[in-house]
This record gives sequence, structure tokens and C-alpha cells, in this order.
Amino acid sequence: MKKALYILAIGVMAVACSKGSHVDSATAAVGGNNTYNNSPAGQYMMFIADDLTAGALNELETSLPLKKSEVSWASRFRGMTIVKADGKENTWVLTYEGAFSMGGNMYDTHFSIVATREDESESHADWTVTLTGSRKERDGYSCRFNSLGSLNYRTAGSETGWNQIYGRLSMDVFKNDARKDTGLLVFNGTPSAAQFVRGL
Repeated sequence: MKKALYILAIGVMAVACSKGSHVDSATAAVGGNNTYNNSPAGQYMMFIADDLTAGALNELETSLPLKKSEVSWASRFRGMTIVKADGKENTWVLTYEGAFSMGGNMYDTHFSIVATREDESESHADWTVTLTGSRKERDGYSCRFNSLGSLNYRTAGSETGWNQIYGRLSMDVFKNDARKDTGLLVFNGTPSAAQFVRGL
């Protein structure tokens, strides 16, 4: 019996050691533990970068060949206006105000995005955007968010979506107009590797 337990223990230790020995050197890193998915506020900010901003860019790319100045088709961005920026090449201003579904929740949202197409693609393109907005939620909570400088959305060869984001997104959280928290989401490539810092 003792011999059987001893052999079992050796087997368990061997498996545990083998799991640690197969480290992918291309992705191995130390530090960087403050990823956005460790925090509800960080996840909320990713909704702003993904559901809201990337979603608005998708609708912009849909509208351009149709020469539409408003999202009038079936979309959660219905009513968003799309206006060519004065005196700027390949730049549009996107504005939305109303109830908006983000992260599965519908609340009053306002945002303005200035989007500049960075290549001559007629369909899916790289974009540089600046963003400002606000959102009112339940129990007196609200937030204001904005890009610090610009956010760069890069296709990196993808035919849909954007595989690379660069830049910084800031958010202030309020309850009954008193600021309760702040957050910063920093992008430097793959969206899933975004770094989140709160309470600045």
C-alpha cells in the first residue's frame, strides 16, 4: 500500500513539474498583472473601446460607400450622425445621444468620435480616433470617458475587427455628481493585453 502511494505521489509531482516546464518563450513575461479583466471597471472601459468605439467604426465603414449621413438601418447605433469634418481629409465626426446597449445593459449615452481613415481602403481600414462621452446609469451613477490624445485602431491584416489598438482611454465615475473613482486603460497592441490602472 505504501509503495502504491509513493508511486502515485511521484506521478503527481512529475505531471506538476511537466506543466511548468512548457513555457512559451514568445509570450512569457513578468509583471503586467494589472490587466483590465481583473477589474469590473477595467472591463467596463473595454466595453467603451470595443462595443462603443469599434462598433461605431463598423457603422462608419458601412455608411461610407452608401453615402449615408445617419445610421438609419437596424443597428444599436440607430440615429448616430456621420458628418464629414470641415477641411480635413478622410475625417468624419460621429455623434450619438440616446439609450445605448453596452455590455448587455441599456442606458442613456452620449458620445462624439472624430475618426480619420489612415489608408485608402474603401472597406475595412485603419483608423485614428478621438473620443469623448458620458453615460448615466442606475442609482445615481454615471461616468465620463475620453481618449487621452488619440486611439489607433489597426486591422493588422484582419478583414473584420481590429487586432491592434494603441493609445490611452480615461474614465471618471460619479455618484450623484460626486466623483467616486477614476480609471486609465492603456493599449499597446493586442486588445486583450490592455493594462488597467484605477484611482489615479
